[in-house]
Amino acid sequence: MAVINTNVKALFSQAALKSTERSQSVAMQQLSTGKRINSARDDAAGMAIATRMTHQIRSLNQAVRNAGDAISLIQTAEGATNEITDMMQRMRELAVQAVNDTNDNAQRSYLDLEFQQLKQEIVHIADTTEWNGFPVLNGTAGERVGEMPLFKVTSENKFGSVFINPTTSRSLGGDDGGEKQTLTISGTATTTGDITVGGVTVSLTSTDIASTSLIASKIQSTLSNDASFSSSSGRSVSVSGSVVTITYASDEGAVADTAVSYSAINGMAMAVATT
Repeated sequence: MAVINTNVKALFSQAALKSTERSQSVAMQQLSTGKRINSARDDAAGMAIATRMTHQIRSLNQAVRNAGDAISLIQTAEGATNEITDMMQRMRELAVQAVNDTNDNAQRSYLDLEFQQLKQEIVHIADTTEWNGFPVLNGTAGERVGEMPLFKVTSENKFGSVFINPTTSRSLGGDDGGEKQTLTISGTATTTGDITVGGVTVSLTSTDIASTSLIASKIQSTLSNDASFSSSSGRSVSVSGSVVTITYASDEGAVADTAVSYSAINGMAMAVATT
């Protein structure tokens, strides 16, 4: 039987050649990548398993980097606290030296000068020590870092936590008093009104608003004569020019800057700092 325009042997050869080319292409891809499975067509089940393992490996690698960042943060805090420890050792030496009766008042004043400078430096270190742009010793590190999921390999999250308590001269035992609030008064008051300081209302008259120093003196006298303010043992208030310093009792804990309110006085500004 005659067959027109058909070459069966050639068609078989062409099909075999295409199959060989596909096998060669797969082999070359495996050789070039070093992987047996490069796509789902090589092994669908194996590809799914490999993808899951890759996900776990990359998550674990990132978890290691996260842990490294936490270690760096803690090392930064540790370095600062080591410096603070050295300063406190020196402060103790100065305190012991000051009780020596062979020192006169002038010599003790020199010892106290160094003591106070060290105390200020402790606060400075606590306020300015930073890692990755945020302070680590003023109590905000725990808020910024907190507890976060590092990776998820199984059905449960793995968590890591970094919490650092605030460090101040008071929390380290460098001050027997409570928190100190400094009120720095500036500007020119154009209206009379009331100021609330530590829960006490200070009423300013036209005479009081003549200058910032008079306002500061009025705040001091009002607080000093207020029974509710002075009834707490350990509280004190002092004034120097236009700056009022309020020392709260050690058992009162943290005092918010919002304890001071002066919005009713036009033209006057008051900077509040709590240490």
